[in-house]
Amino acid sequence: MPVAKLFIEGKLEFEVLNPILQGTPLLQRGGSKNSLKPRAFNERQENKVVAAYLRDRDFDFDPPDDLSKPTEDSKVGWRWCRHEIENYLVEPAVVSEAMTWSLQEVEAAIRQAARQIRNYEAARWTIGIVRRALPPHYDLKTRPDLNEIALPSALDSVAVNTWALNNIEAHRSRIAASTDPSAVQASLDGFLARFDDAFVTDVANVLLWFSGKDILAAMADWLATKSIANPGEFRAALRDWIISNPDRALELLPEWKGLIDILRA
Repeated sequence: MPVAKLFIEGKLEFEVLNPILQGTPLLQRGGSKNSLKPRAFNERQENKVVAAYLRDRDFDFDPPDDLSKPTEDSKVGWRWCRHEIENYLVEPAVVSEAMTWSLQEVEAAIRQAARQIRNYEAARWTIGIVRRALPPHYDLKTRPDLNEIALPSALDSVAVNTWALNNIEAHRSRIAASTDPSAVQASLDGFLARFDDAFVTDVANVLLWFSGKDILAAMADWLATKSIANPGEFRAALRDWIISNPDRALELLPEWKGLIDILRA
């Protein structure tokens, strides 16, 4: 069934996707990525609207193998294949047409930016991997897995003491294992090795794995040679081009066409 309302994270997503989707589905800013899923569920349950959400992938998941459409995040939502919305704005084909710069010089600028930030991206990925394994506070449950109105079969002091200590220890052990310095160092070394010279030469890899905002920031000096004051001004120019050229943007960004297909299926 086609999606009637799509919750998205922020203003930039709204600005660039609104002309792309042309009101089908209706876009609504839903706040942080963690708030989007409950917003969509509530809209379905309370207002009987076929709602869904689209979130950034960030460092929460590895890039998928299928890059033709956003990845299913849950029964009511998807996440971008690339890191975040900025990763699509700095697509070389988009930049080249929007700014009338040669494709080759845009790709060269992105490669140079990637070389500058690759160690930083490795560190961010390492932290992201650790964060994935850390249980949120609600995973340290104050009661066993029971029905809403129920009690454990044993309520004596020995039984409840054993349950409480074991529950806390399991929670603590998971955190300790995830943050063990040797494991963290191994993860960091792995990302440093992955993001080698060959990796950053491949612009597609860079746009898939590196933060788009970080890429933009690292392009600041190069942008200055193009008489662009700062990365924010550059991002705004790319945004405005997409707003004015939605059909061409869809041709240059196949994943966005894939998004339309799944939203209207």
